[in-house]
Amino acid sequence: MDIHGLELLLKNTKYENFAGCVYPLELKNYTYRDLFRAGNDSDGFFALKIRESGRKDITDSIDILKKINDPGNFINKHIDVFEKDGYIIMISGWISGFQPIDHNRNYLPLFFSELANFNKRNKGKAPFTSMYAGGNYFNTADELIDYEVNCHLKSIRDIYETKIIKECLEELKRGIACIILEDMNTGNLIISNDGKLKFIDTEWIINGLNLYQFEKIDYFGFEERKWYNINDESRECYTAYFETMGVPFGDANEQIRAFELLQALRQNTVYKTSGEANDDEIKKRINTVLGHEKFI
Repeated sequence: MDIHGLELLLKNTKYENFAGCVYPLELKNYTYRDLFRAGNDSDGFFALKIRESGRKDITDSIDILKKINDPGNFINKHIDVFEKDGYIIMISGWISGFQPIDHNRNYLPLFFSELANFNKRNKGKAPFTSMYAGGNYFNTADELIDYEVNCHLKSIRDIYETKIIKECLEELKRGIACIILEDMNTGNLIISNDGKLKFIDTEWIINGLNLYQFEKIDYFGFEERKWYNINDESRECYTAYFETMGVPFGDANEQIRAFELLQALRQNTVYKTSGEANDDEIKKRINTVLGHEKFI
């Protein structure tokens, strides 16, 4: 949606005074078409996100956000949410600060420590889901894990013995069912001008499995380096998270191994689905994960 379309959407609402002071957001040369900065010095500044109505993932995240236990305000919550003309409009306070993207990446482990504290305070309740669950919901986190693992095993069994893979992936079930932030990429993190750590995108705040929050960690550097992923800081982020969770490092290592293996299987399924199978690469990744002595 362009600026004019958004201003029309806000007409006859209490936010129509934003007309003339709405600006598109850009990050790393990408202009968002569904996220805007609005406001002025007298009324204050706000972030506006729009989504089409009827999306269960969005309505679920809005509902969960109202119930979280977050005394330190780690999550930048909505000030207002309303629907109009087939859209959901979510408004949050604007946070001035800096992001751990090109610089200040030494803050990343601190974010994962804060993430662990958030998870410990917010136990999950059924139904559970994931951005990788194809829109499905499950009564337990174990059922969620079984669903995804079984989907990926169909794509891997013709190139790798699945017995050892299945045994390793069972460690996922030692993870914690809780409210999670499944899109922990650097673009969703900000250090405010007063030094507070903030998570600024709640679209994938869901009831899920805590280990699934590591999706943007590229421990082995398998993928092309992207600014939103976590590479060189992977070990420190894993360490900070599990230390804060109070999980013994021996157990943590096997949970990390299971998730890193799941990541390899996810990529294999992507390759197979797109018709670009790369069996040698996937076998290399699996062997690397299984053969790695320890992660933290």
